[in-house]
Amino acid sequence: MVGAVGKFGPDPDDPRAPYLQVASGLRAAIKAGEYTPGAQLPSYQELAESWSVAINTAKSAVGLLRDEGLVVVRPGKGSFVRSQAVEDQAVGHSGEGGDERVWQAIADLRRRVADLERGADHS
Repeated sequence: MVGAVGKFGPDPDDPRAPYLQVASGLRAAIKAGEYTPGAQLPSYQELAESWSVAINTAKSAVGLLRDEGLVVVRPGKGSFVRSQAVEDQAVGHSGEGGDERVWQAIADLRRRVADLERGADHS
């Protein structure tokens, strides 16, 4: 199922970071039913190749979806789409809507705080 998702890579005219573009593409594929609840997402390597991005970019994209409650990551097994009920509960809305930019900003802030905390540990 890697084919249609990200087959052209990130849009250089899109001001969003590549990981946000990949996450957006995966999110859209999940919401469109391309990946059903319980389905396994492509591996980081497959996502990186499909989107023409680095593996760390693919990991960041999946991490964002994990933070949003759309997927669960099982180390050594892969990333899997959560059920709609869990998604709605985790994201805090039901049905259509929800502001993607808000959730992206929250996930970005979480990463920045974690980076700052790691930096403080090394001081």
